[in-house]
Amino acid sequence: MKHKIICCSVVVLLFAAVVSARTKTTREQVIAEVERLGGKVEFDETKTNRPIIKVDLHSTKVADADLQILKDLKEIQILDLRLTHVSDVGIANLRDLKELRTLNLFRTQLSDQGLRDLRNLKKLETLLIGGTKVTDAGLVNLKQMKQLKKLSLFQTQISDLGIPHLKNLPNLETLLISGSRITDAGSKELQKALPKVRFGETT
Repeated sequence: MKHKIICCSVVVLLFAAVVSARTKTTREQVIAEVERLGGKVEFDETKTNRPIIKVDLHSTKVADADLQILKDLKEIQILDLRLTHVSDVGIANLRDLKELRTLNLFRTQLSDQGLRDLRNLKKLETLLIGGTKVTDAGLVNLKQMKQLKKLSLFQTQISDLGIPHLKNLPNLETLLISGSRITDAGSKELQKALPKVRFGETT
């Protein structure tokens, strides 16, 4: 019996060591893979473990499968995937990145399904989804993003039918709707509901 207990302890210790090594390797792999793809990584230099807080992969050839490397970046705050071909399949890997403050998906293949996978990112302050396939119905997934200050719907099919969902964003300050199907009447309705909102970039 004592022999079995010792063996089990050794197995547990070995497993823990493997998991620890794998975690360390994973971080290194993220850095190496992002750089291989032509992207950049930034760290929180105020912490001893220097966690990754920003990944910039804009205009790279990053594919859906590549986004799996981001799944465990629990402290990441900024992610830039604009002007890439990533779709809902890859974007699903972002659903647990709960510390994200800024997410740029401009001109990606995002649709309502992908937006649904992002619905629990409650700390988002900036969400840029212009030039995507998101529709009015998909905006229901924004309802828990109460911290949103900036939202881009530039060049989308969003129309006045999406306005009820946008009214539920109390902290919204910048709403980019140029090239969408939101009418002047819709803009006025939004302005009345959200007095702080502006429909252009502040200078």
